[in-house]
Amino acid sequence: MKSNRKGKETLPPAFDHHDLSNLSDLRRPAPPDFHNNVMKMLPEHGYGRNKSIGHEKFAWLNLPSLRLVARAAALMVLAMTAFALLYLRVGPTPEGEARPGFVQFHLHAPEAAQVELVGDFTEWQPGRIFFQGPDDSGHWAASVELGEGRYEYLFLVDGKEWVTDLQAPARRPDGFGNLNAIINL
Repeated sequence: MKSNRKGKETLPPAFDHHDLSNLSDLRRPAPPDFHNNVMKMLPEHGYGRNKSIGHEKFAWLNLPSLRLVARAAALMVLAMTAFALLYLRVGPTPEGEARPGFVQFHLHAPEAAQVELVGDFTEWQPGRIFFQGPDDSGHWAASVELGEGRYEYLFLVDGKEWVTDLQAPARRPDGFGNLNAIINL
């Protein structure tokens, strides 16, 4: 190889630009400090640097202990939101007053330890809507948000006794020996 006036190497004059077969003759190893020189030219905060945020003043946000606290706080917020939504949708109303869009259900069962409302709006699954009570006279109550439509339901007392709402405007046999209460909204 030859050098030009500035000391840069040039291709030999007989080099054919279309014939690359002698290209392997031009191969030489990189200088020993090549890698270090390239790495020095890269910006401090980019290109493969393993920083999640990329700036020193925010580096404390990437601490493992802070990430653990953030996850715990997020779970706590989700749990509180779920509880609030369930309580607001299915909860007692102050002084027994009905809220718009809510239906008030009542049952007199002074000996009961627990009363649930089960119906097509709970996919007939117990454990979703629990009554509040009993009050001093043995009455239980639940307020449930329901949209327009026709609903069938029963009360489940102490997890084993199905009871029909005798105050419902209509009832029909359920095919299992009970009468489902029917409400049309």
